[in-house]
Amino acid sequence: MKVKFLKLKNWLLVTVMGAMGLSSCHCHKQLAEPEKEPEPAVRDRGEMKLMYGVPTMDFQIRGQVKDAQGKPVKDIRINMLERNMEVKDGELQGDPDAINKWLESTSVKTDKNGRFEIKNNGIPQERVLLMVRDADGKENGEFKNRMVEMKVTPDNVDMSNAGGWNQGTFNKEVEIKLEDK
Repeated sequence: MKVKFLKLKNWLLVTVMGAMGLSSCHCHKQLAEPEKEPEPAVRDRGEMKLMYGVPTMDFQIRGQVKDAQGKPVKDIRINMLERNMEVKDGELQGDPDAINKWLESTSVKTDKNGRFEIKNNGIPQERVLLMVRDADGKENGEFKNRMVEMKVTPDNVDMSNAGGWNQGTFNKEVEIKLEDK
């Protein structure tokens, strides 16, 4: 009997709360009423328009990887690191299994001319880190892994597609030299 009473009580409570919640979402604005422009005085004061969301930036990084003698190197893996990734002594910190899975799923490989292109979308940042790894063993020589840091400045951000939450496109062409192991 007590269980039935509790179920009934919970059902009534959920029903009443649901009705109250749904009724508070009702729009009281007439559909035929046109949008009004904000008063010029408000626009001129530089007030910020509030929106919910996260700013984003497109990243387009192209380049070529070469060895110490200046020859292109194929099959080098390159990852653009996410802003919250911690790097110490050139190595990513954290769970090794998760790191390896992420590295394999997000890397691009250089082609036979050592060329690569990364296209990504993420949160705007002041710098971009690329992790460059020799992941094919001795096949094309053995090279030391390295980190490449690039500053994000107004000079290398294309604002032609900026708007809303998009903060533009970071465009960078880079040449990466690898050292032999």
